Amino acid sequence: MNHNLIYFLLILLFNCSCTSVNSQETASNTNELDSINMMPTHFNDDVIHVDQLYTSIIRVDRVIKNEYALTIQMNLKNGSYFISPNEKGDFTGKFIINITDPEKILVDEAIIETPLSKGELNNHGSLVNWVRENTNYKKTLKVLSNDDFEVSGYIQFTIEPRCTLEKIPFILSNTNGKLSIRIDGC
Repeated sequence: MNHNLIYFLLILLFNCSCTSVNSQETASNTNELDSINMMPTHFNDDVIHVDQLYTSIIRVDRVIKNEYALTIQMNLKNGSYFISPNEKGDFTGKFIINITDPEKILVDEAIIETPLSKGELNNHGSLVNWVRENTNYKKTLKVLSNDDFEVSGYIQFTIEPRCTLEKIPFILSNTNGKLSIRIDGC
């Protein structure tokens, strides 16, 4: 019994004697190269698509019972850009979020864009909302069924200057009352 008490006190004493590192010291010890090579953060249950012009991270988080937030993080690279989903003009290739089964999941029409894109003059003299910086999108999802199910969805947009239509498919799974997301296909 005394040996266990002595071991416990030694462990406690050892843990208390460790020094802590000041966060300002840590920040001052980083160099410019450290910040250049940083990758976007994500969780292991996110859908991640990496391309030479962008990285997209798609996740779903519970807000309240049967209500979830679908969040898409678009990280642009090499001067790439795309048309905002908030663009009022009729453009093919505008950023969209599509979920296929409205009987199981109700999707709010509004897309929250952070930061908001700004209108820029195009070659025809009209304003176009181009997204040229890393941007987050959020949509509210309401689960309408208590049964287990799977629903497919995708995000789609034209990435510039490559001018290719990008489509990233995913599956939303409701299992035991918890909605999760995974990549659709290989």
